[in-house]
Amino acid sequence: MLVVFIGDGILTKQNGDQLANFYHCRTCNELLAVGCTINGQLRGAVNPNLLQDVNQLGNPIQIQPRLLSAGEKIERWDKLWGVLNGL
Repeated sequence: MLVVFIGDGILTKQNGDQLANFYHCRTCNELLAVGCTINGQLRGAVNPNLLQDVNQLGNPIQIQPRLLSAGEKIERWDKLWGVLNGL
């Protein structure tokens, strides 16, 4: 699946652990995607609520990230997230 963000720009915010970047629309502040550089590659996930064809995605996974260590978070993200380009 290819996702292209169109607009005036992206605002980047970091999470509490300073591990991941949250990419927001600069105009409406809507969360677009989350990402983290893992092994030299930008990996991440998009906000499924913004997609036209959300049924192409798998079922949502419920997690409690506050219960995971920094290393556990990155390990999990590396397994679950896809490659982000252009952010």
